[in-house]
Amino acid sequence: MAETGLNAAALQQELQEVEEAIRTTPDPATRTLLHRDAAYSAMDLGDFPLAMTHAVTGLDTARGTHDLSLQARAHVTIALVMAEVYDDQGAGKHLREAEDLSRLARDPRGVALANVNASHYEMERRQYEAATRRLLDLLRSPYVSGLIIPDPRVGPELQQSFHVNYVKSASRALDSRAPFGERQAEVEQQLEQSVAFLHELYDGRRDMAVPRILPEVLDALASDARYHQDWERAQAYADERVDLSQRGGIDAAIGRALHSRAELAAQRGDWAAVIGDARQAAQLFGEAGQELRAVDAWQLVADALAQLGHDGEAFRVQRELTSRAAGMYRAFLQQSAQLRLIEQQAQAAEVRAVAMAEAALSDPLTGIPNRTAAMQRLHALHQAAADGKRSSAALLDIDLFKRVNDHYGHAAGDEVLRGVAAAVQAAIRDTDSLARIGGEEFLLLFPGLTADEALGACERVTQTVSQLSWPGLTPDFRVTVSIGVADIRGDETPSDTLRKADQAMYGAKAAGRDTVLAAL
Repeated sequence: MAETGLNAAALQQELQEVEEAIRTTPDPATRTLLHRDAAYSAMDLGDFPLAMTHAVTGLDTARGTHDLSLQARAHVTIALVMAEVYDDQGAGKHLREAEDLSRLARDPRGVALANVNASHYEMERRQYEAATRRLLDLLRSPYVSGLIIPDPRVGPELQQSFHVNYVKSASRALDSRAPFGERQAEVEQQLEQSVAFLHELYDGRRDMAVPRILPEVLDALASDARYHQDWERAQAYADERVDLSQRGGIDAAIGRALHSRAELAAQRGDWAAVIGDARQAAQLFGEAGQELRAVDAWQLVADALAQLGHDGEAFRVQRELTSRAAGMYRAFLQQSAQLRLIEQQAQAAEVRAVAMAEAALSDPLTGIPNRTAAMQRLHALHQAAADGKRSSAALLDIDLFKRVNDHYGHAAGDEVLRGVAAAVQAAIRDTDSLARIGGEEFLLLFPGLTADEALGACERVTQTVSQLSWPGLTPDFRVTVSIGVADIRGDETPSDTLRKADQAMYGAKAAGRDTVLAAL
């Protein structure tokens, strides 16, 4: 098979190219995906602070697009970074948020992505039974199609990741006699199918979506071989993974490969091999700043020494582990500080996103919804009308508004717009809505009322506005409005409704202004 995998120099080059693309790409959706790519590359290189920065910036950018599926993917990226630095609570929170957003967006790929990555998170914590059940449930759910919906940037990697995670979790769960009960046969049958899929990847009968998946394929196949006690095959896969990782030159990746091979040797009782691999893995993890993994590896060394009867040396390693606890605690405090910063950035991003969303749907002068918000609401009422629910719409125009600007100035005109908006808002029901759709024109929406029924509400509006006083202008200054009302019909478009209301409103002006008319 063709050689592939992770390479430090190539990853560093890739990261630089992605960061340059981020700086030159105007489209926020594309920038979000580029931040995701940069975060993955930084994680592969072991630079978790940089990965966190890209992950949070990606979420901030995604929120600005109002694309729920894109936001869900950004939450997954943050979860993966947090999981790598052992923030279980943070990772779990973002994975749940990703799944909730994907379900809300009716995005099967997003739901599948959240669950495949949640299974990885569970496996990293040796929760193999939970991961297996999660993946089986996904396979039997309406969202299973999400596994084969390709991401145009990376191809069908989700389906491949599913099978990698399933083989790892199921083989290790079965090996530990996990109580699957009536699902035992189902678990074993799917394991055979997923192993066959991975063999097609390994043999080159299927193209690998991304190079980084090969070490994981080898680890999964080794896990299956261990479960079947095919030690020769398991050793071959483990050796190949170590060799591949060493050629890649990434300390953390080499450490993981050596640690996995040491666990295989421990299962076989080859304690000398355990000591050699686990000791080297511990040193590499330490250099990469992954203290918890380093402690796990040193514990393997201590256990192997004890098995060989080297109690004195085993005791010294164990004592070293105890002394490292203080250093690891300090490292965790530093990581926690970084995570708190990330969370603060994420919260600030959310505040900015809410403000941007409100600004995008609000009229800055009057503070009421703008045309965009009004059209969204009008479309929703048209959909309701198609289901037989009645509603009506009205266009309101301030009479002779140009004279206000010409005689009193634009500041006075702004005051009139704000005053009319506030008065109309106070005169309608809480369930009704008002929006400024341009200049001195406003749209009123009356859910549950026909045009004839809305006439009374609009007449109250004209009376309220005509009775307003304007102490900042002249004592006898008076503002009136003309309103045209139309039914919202399910067999018509929003444009049809606005056209009819507009015609009625101009009819009201022709009838002498300060008047309400219903469309014919």
